[in-house]
Amino acid sequence: MGRTAVILAIAVIGYFLGVAGYYVFKELRPWLENIPTLLQAEWIISGLVGAIFAVLLVVIWSYTTKSE
Repeated sequence: MGRTAVILAIAVIGYFLGVAGYYVFKELRPWLENIPTLLQAEWIISGLVGAIFAVLLVVIWSYTTKSE
């Protein structure tokens, strides 16, 4: 698989994980009332969840395709 395909796959996976983060936010909203208002924004939490999972996927991918 070429680099472009890998980057595109990671972007698509990150997008869907961001969508999943949006739904996680809906469940966590009652728990988030004690943090600042900006951090309660749906787009911030969705973006953070998507970014974290995308980075984890890249790290996992890099270790599993490591050539020795």
